[in-house]
Amino acid sequence: MVIRDFRFDDSDYQALCILLEKVYPDEPTSVETQRFDDDSRPDVWWRKRVVEIDGRCAALGTVGEPFWSLQEGKVHLSVEVDPDYLNQGIGTRLFADLEALAHARGPVRRFITGTQEDKTAASNFLRERGFEVIIREPISELDLPAFDETPFVHKIEQAKVHGIRLASLADLAREYPDWQTRFWQLDTTIMQDVPTPDPFSPRTLETFIRQHVDNPGFSPDVTHVAVHGDEWAGISELYIAPSHPEVGGTGLTGVTRPWRRKGLATALKLKVMRAARARGVRRVITDNEENNPMFQINLMLGFKAKPAWLGWQLNLSEKD
Repeated sequence: MVIRDFRFDDSDYQALCILLEKVYPDEPTSVETQRFDDDSRPDVWWRKRVVEIDGRCAALGTVGEPFWSLQEGKVHLSVEVDPDYLNQGIGTRLFADLEALAHARGPVRRFITGTQEDKTAASNFLRERGFEVIIREPISELDLPAFDETPFVHKIEQAKVHGIRLASLADLAREYPDWQTRFWQLDTTIMQDVPTPDPFSPRTLETFIRQHVDNPGFSPDVTHVAVHGDEWAGISELYIAPSHPEVGGTGLTGVTRPWRRKGLATALKLKVMRAARARGVRRVITDNEENNPMFQINLMLGFKAKPAWLGWQLNLSEKD
């Protein structure tokens, strides 16, 4: 068994995709998607490690600064083991390798990580090491061809009563020369209220464009925005990877504070579903913190809850 750095070449990316689709069969990925995730990451400390057995990728580990919620001494790590290599101590060895890399870099106050709640062995592994669950985010999925919008279409008319125009981001990009800045400002405003264990770290405009607009799955014709006069008041995003055009992944859906409780989030989602169906999307996947009202909206629309993502934390300062 060899633990080495990820090489960021075609061979390692192809092996990574094979591994991830075995671990998460309902969440398709691609070399293009994985390369984009690495290339668009902000300039933070981040390491990617591979366990190789007889020339085959048996596990992947990552460790680094969580750029989405930066705090001094806070380190994110993850371990994914090929199901064919479970229960051989591989995950334990890789986890220890990642911990050592983090401690060698500087003082670590807190480790965070995530697992799916149906992967009980991973949960038990973390609990044995003192990790505690700090957030639960159910994954949910919608069978789009079977979706019936009839009970909800009045929400679109209701938006019009409030003077709201529901427009695709593609249309707004033609209308507003500064659409990227407006898109970024709207995202930043709404993200401040998305439930997370720690405060969200706002991105620069440059980073936002690199992560969103340059995303290979960016779909401005499907993403919709609520506009009142010249004010952008809400958004619902959907990303459709070119390698898997039948699957849509929800990005941010949200409304600014003055415009909440008016049905705009539901209206935006309906517009997105219509556009996605026209694009040939058959499955829409999302996740939400379990107490987030957006989760209840998704269930109301017919999304089916699946095993949740669990966010874990090990607070090392308490062990001093």
